Amino acid sequence: MSDFKQNNYQPPGWGDCFLAWFCDPKLLPEIQGDLHELFRRWVQAYGLRKARWLYAWHVLTFFRPFAIRRKKSTYTINRTIMFRNYLTIAFRNLSKHKSFAAINIAGLTLGITGALIIFLLVRFELSFDTFHSKADRIYRVLSGKPGEVIDTGTPNGLMRVLENEFPEIEQVAVAYKLNSAGTQIKVNEQVTREPDIYFITPSFFEMFNFQWKVGSPEKSLSQPGQVVIDEDLAQKYFQGDAIGKPIKLNNQYDLVVSGIIQNSPKNTDFPIQMAISHVTFQRSDEYQDTYNTNSRSSYQTYILLKKRASPQALEAKFYGMMEKYVGKETADKYWAHALQPLKDIHFNKAVGGNGNNFSKRAISKETLGSLSLIGIFLLLTACTNFVNLATAQGVTRSKEVGIRKVLGSSRSQLIGQFMSETFLLTFVALLLSFLLAYYALSYLPNLFSLPSSSTLLYQPQVFLFSFVICLIVSILAGFYPALILSKFQPTLTIKNSFTNRQTGGLLLRKGLITFQFTLSQALIICTIVVVSQMRYFNSTTLGFDKEAIVTVDLPEHDPQKLEAIRNALSQSTAIKNITFSLNTPASTNNQWWNGFTHRSAPEDWKQVENKFIDEYFLDTYNIPLLAGRNLKSSDSIQILVNESLILEIGLKQPQKAIGETIHYRGREVAIVGVVKDFHSVSLHENIPPLILSKDPTLIQKASFKINMGQAQDAIAQIEQQWKAAFPDYYFAYQFLDDDLATFYEQEQKTSRLLSLFAGLAIFIGCLGLYGLISFMTVQKTKEVGIRKVLGATVQHIVYLFTKDFVALIALAFAIAAPIGYYLMRQWLADFTYKITISWWMFALAALAGVIITGLTISFKSVKAALANPVDSLRNE
Repeated sequence: MSDFKQNNYQPPGWGDCFLAWFCDPKLLPEIQGDLHELFRRWVQAYGLRKARWLYAWHVLTFFRPFAIRRKKSTYTINRTIMFRNYLTIAFRNLSKHKSFAAINIAGLTLGITGALIIFLLVRFELSFDTFHSKADRIYRVLSGKPGEVIDTGTPNGLMRVLENEFPEIEQVAVAYKLNSAGTQIKVNEQVTREPDIYFITPSFFEMFNFQWKVGSPEKSLSQPGQVVIDEDLAQKYFQGDAIGKPIKLNNQYDLVVSGIIQNSPKNTDFPIQMAISHVTFQRSDEYQDTYNTNSRSSYQTYILLKKRASPQALEAKFYGMMEKYVGKETADKYWAHALQPLKDIHFNKAVGGNGNNFSKRAISKETLGSLSLIGIFLLLTACTNFVNLATAQGVTRSKEVGIRKVLGSSRSQLIGQFMSETFLLTFVALLLSFLLAYYALSYLPNLFSLPSSSTLLYQPQVFLFSFVICLIVSILAGFYPALILSKFQPTLTIKNSFTNRQTGGLLLRKGLITFQFTLSQALIICTIVVVSQMRYFNSTTLGFDKEAIVTVDLPEHDPQKLEAIRNALSQSTAIKNITFSLNTPASTNNQWWNGFTHRSAPEDWKQVENKFIDEYFLDTYNIPLLAGRNLKSSDSIQILVNESLILEIGLKQPQKAIGETIHYRGREVAIVGVVKDFHSVSLHENIPPLILSKDPTLIQKASFKINMGQAQDAIAQIEQQWKAAFPDYYFAYQFLDDDLATFYEQEQKTSRLLSLFAGLAIFIGCLGLYGLISFMTVQKTKEVGIRKVLGATVQHIVYLFTKDFVALIALAFAIAAPIGYYLMRQWLADFTYKITISWWMFALAALAGVIITGLTISFKSVKAALANPVDSLRNE
């Protein structure tokens, strides 16, 4: 000790010995002296700083100092034996109570599986385009009318203007996606279609981190006729040896493969299979290198801001740019630009939905938040089961606890025993949930829209999440029962004077059952509303006939060929009507928007959707004509309008609109007919003002109304005439109702997911309820026997078991109803056309809850009621 004083070193004090004391308080007097001596030796040998680190390390890892090596070995052996005993006893208890273990493992497995799948879903959606190193500086330029900037399409000439006007922009890139339904390519005389083909500038691949296998942006996309393909296409068409090979696009562009990129990740809104040099498009007749208000719906512009540049400051300069290039009047009334961060594209359904994302998918963060809550609810429901069953078993295990306490077990050791059992159950459930999630992701890929299960599950983040879940569930499910069971008084338990009421869990169990079924009832209500809304989508009248309509893309605008097809097919009994148009009545492809003014407000420019049709369009789609006449083949400056447009110009009666003129596409045109409003966009949006007119140069779609009884013959005849007219093009058809279903693909997925997870929550709750009623029937075996001897009927005994549960279900419904109503009102707010939340939805949810609960309880309660009372009372 003199060395400590001489060198002003302070020996370890009582506080320093706390951890060692915590391990075994009996060794405290010896440990303190030994630690003093050891610390002195370490200071002399290594210095004060290193001695402190060594001391801390040995104490924290529960190793004894060298001077008490014997005690250290004894302590380590004792700890090992104690841990082994925990596991042994846990296995014995679980094997003794097999039904209890099976119910808890099943509930925890389903709960963890649901939470794990939701975690993978949410994590996948949040990862979209986060792999780009410059993602925080990339923005998409939006266009539209001032105050209504929602269009992702931009003018062809905007790229040049942005490069010249704004030094804070580091790079500008454009991407123009061809027909999203598929674009024809010809490779080695093989004609086919591929969906993800773009005209792209080299700067796009410098801005975004897509990996190159062969080539580079500067060398592979700088010259006309160059095309870059991904690995799958290279293997599919060229067995991997693609460089220098020719590809013909739409019988219009002769291309040569100049590079190969890796397959696009699943978590990107830019699924690029084929990228054609933008200069190829620039040299075509379609391209107009001018900045004006004629935009392309699929021609998108992206910018990369310099570091520390402000997007808000740049947006403020857009007005001056527009005033310079298109004039003050256009800048004030007709045209505006805004910036959308790359990180917002996948989650902004108002801008990214309806096909405005190249991936044709967008999901709101509110939806992801709701999914996360459902995952938490599933875990809580599973934990609730465990707590209910564990506390209900308190009487059964009370003697075990009493004997353990008499033999010297401390409360901390008992808690450790019960927690080890919970952890063991949770760990087994976790392993099973991994297996279940693997098969769910493998067999239900369309439901979850996720990459392969092996890619998703075997990642460090997933293992970390699983470990955290295992820890949290073990604590949530095991700590309270362990706390309750470990506080039993040994004198009462050994004397058999311990009752279920003394566990302190009766009120808790009722509260947990109410909580559990509140979640289930809320999910049932939400599922009913969502499914009802989806049925409304599928059954509501769109204002046109969508059944038995076959559509085919037209590769050329040749009036003679189209007339030949019409003449040949009009004689067929399998085909009722034929029409050629820009697109179908409702479509996200080839939408054409423009502006018009009326003499009532010549300065008020209004946005209008355009559909270019022929005189057979209304008959084929059965669109009612309210006033005036249909278009004629000779009409060039006559138009049809819908009801919404005449309301925009201040007219209420369709007849008064006939003969009115509007300024449209740079000229005055006359209204010759008014059609009834029909949904040209999805039911998320209001029906917009619409103009139907003739323009043979803009016909891109053929629609055939067929006789479904002769569907195969009709399609065969259409294909035959198609190949006769367009022998060099690929024939592909689609039914209109299938195309319209893509409008609500995200809602359909939400409906299926909600139904699945609601079913999971209900099933988990029923498992817990079944386990609880099973335990109650065992506890009340003699009571039931006595009641039957005294004359109680089966109905009376069943009522005895069910009355409390029915009351709890009623309370759960009373809490769940306003919660479900609020959540569904918020969800339905995104739809312009929607159902009304009605009383019958809540009544159906309540009835479903009662039926499910009744069936779960009745099986065991009826069995108990029918048991022979002699068997129940034999041991009395």
